[in-house]
Amino acid sequence: MRAARTYAAVASGLLLAIVAAAPAAALDDDDGMWYYTATGMSKLHERTTGKGVQIAVVDTAIWPDAGDLAGASVRVHEPSFCAEKSLGDPLPAAQRTVSAAHGTNMTALLVGTGSGQNGHPGILGVAPDADVWFYSTLVGPDGEQVCHSPSVEAGRFVFGEAIDQAVADGADIISISLSSTVLMDYWAVTRALHEGVVVVVALSDNPDQPYPGSFNGVVTVESLGPDVQVRPGSRPGADVVAPGEAIRHLDDDLSSYRLRNGSSAATAFTAGALALVWSAYPEATGNQIIQTLIRNTDGEDHELYHDPLTGYGVVNVRHMLEHDPTTYPDENPLLDHDPDSIPTYEQVQDLSLLDDPTLRDSPRRETPSAGATTPLPSPTADATATPAPATPVAHDAGSTAPALLAAGGGLLAVGVAAVAVLVFRRRGATATGVSRPGTGGATQAYGSDPTEGGK
Repeated sequence: MRAARTYAAVASGLLLAIVAAAPAAALDDDDGMWYYTATGMSKLHERTTGKGVQIAVVDTAIWPDAGDLAGASVRVHEPSFCAEKSLGDPLPAAQRTVSAAHGTNMTALLVGTGSGQNGHPGILGVAPDADVWFYSTLVGPDGEQVCHSPSVEAGRFVFGEAIDQAVADGADIISISLSSTVLMDYWAVTRALHEGVVVVVALSDNPDQPYPGSFNGVVTVESLGPDVQVRPGSRPGADVVAPGEAIRHLDDDLSSYRLRNGSSAATAFTAGALALVWSAYPEATGNQIIQTLIRNTDGEDHELYHDPLTGYGVVNVRHMLEHDPTTYPDENPLLDHDPDSIPTYEQVQDLSLLDDPTLRDSPRRETPSAGATTPLPSPTADATATPAPATPVAHDAGSTAPALLAAGGGLLAVGVAAVAVLVFRRRGATATGVSRPGTGGATQAYGSDPTEGGK
C-alpha cells in the first residue's frame, strides 16, 4: 500500500520487556470472546475483513500449527532474531514451547479462525483476511525468557532489525506488545514512521520500561474491560483504549484456554481494527488511518478530545468505517513538534537528521529478507535455517519471565548483548514521557505493561 522503501540493516542487543497478558481464570467455551461479540465483528466483517493489509507482529516465538491459526494468512520470518547463546546460532521462530504462547495469541487475535485446540472453540481474529508477518525477537534455549544476539555491532540495538525487516517486507502496520528499560532502536521506529507505517504499541505504566510506548508518533494502547471501563489503577498515557481485559487466550501449554488481561491484547485488537478500516479505504495513507482512529472513537460523532486515562477514546471500528479517512489531513496527529521528543518531528520528516549517519537510510521493500519467510500451513519446514553470513539478525520479545526481575524491578542482562525479558503482570507507575497533541503541551508519561486480574 505504500511506496518502495530503502533498507539498511543493523544489529546489536538490548534490554526488552514484554507486555504479556497474565492469566485471570479458567473459562467456559463461550468466555473471553466479548471483544468480538460486543463490538459486532461478525457484522463488520460483512463489509471488511482486512484483506490487502499487511500486519507485522513483533513478539516472542510462535506456534503456527495452532488450530486457531489454521487457514489464516501467516508468514513466519525464520529464523528468530535470538540465538541459543550470545553470538551463537539463531533459534527457530516457529516452535511449540511456552515461549510461543504470547506470540501465538497476539497473532490469533488478529487473524484467528476459531478452530481451537482439543475440541475447544478457538480465538477469532479481528481482521481475519489480513496478512500477518511474524518476527520472533524474544526466545531463549530450553524455554528461557532471554534473547541472546547472534551478532553484535556496538551502539546498535538488534530489536530495530525486526522493525527494519518488517518495513522492508512491506508492513502497513506494526504491532508491538513489548517494552524496554533503554532508549531502544528509536532510529528504526523513526524510519518506519517516515515510510508511513502505523506503529501500534502497548502502554506501560512502569517507569522502568517506557519504550517504545514513549516514542513520538506511535499509537499507544491501554486495556479496556467488558464493563467498558479502563481497569482500576490505570495510569495516564494512552492514545486510545481497546478491549484487553478478560480475553480468551491459549494457555502456556498451548492446549487449553484461559482468560487473560493486558494491553498486549488491546494492542493486537487495535492493529486489527486499523487493518479493517485500511482495507475498506485502501487509498488512505498511514497518517490518515491514525487521524480516523483518534477522531472517530466511541459510538457517536464528537469533537476531538483527550482524556488523561482514555486518550482520544475507545477504538470503534463501526464509527471509523462511517467516515472516509482520505478526507483528513495527511499528517500524523500523534507526532508532536516538541524538540525534546524522541524521535523529533524533524527527524521523522528528514532521516538525514538522525544522529548516526549510518542509520539514515530507510528499509527497501525490494531488499531480500534476512532469513526464510515461511507461509502456513508448513511454517516449520525451515525452522532451523540460518541467515546469509552477511545478513545481520534482529531481536524481538514476548513471554513470561518473572524470574528475570531484578530486586529493584529492573531487567537482568544475560550474557553479551543479551535481551532480558519481563512479563508485566500489572500496570503500576507512569514512565518518563513525551508531550502529545490534545494535552495542552503538557508532558505525559508513556510505556508498555500488561495487567493481571482475578477474572
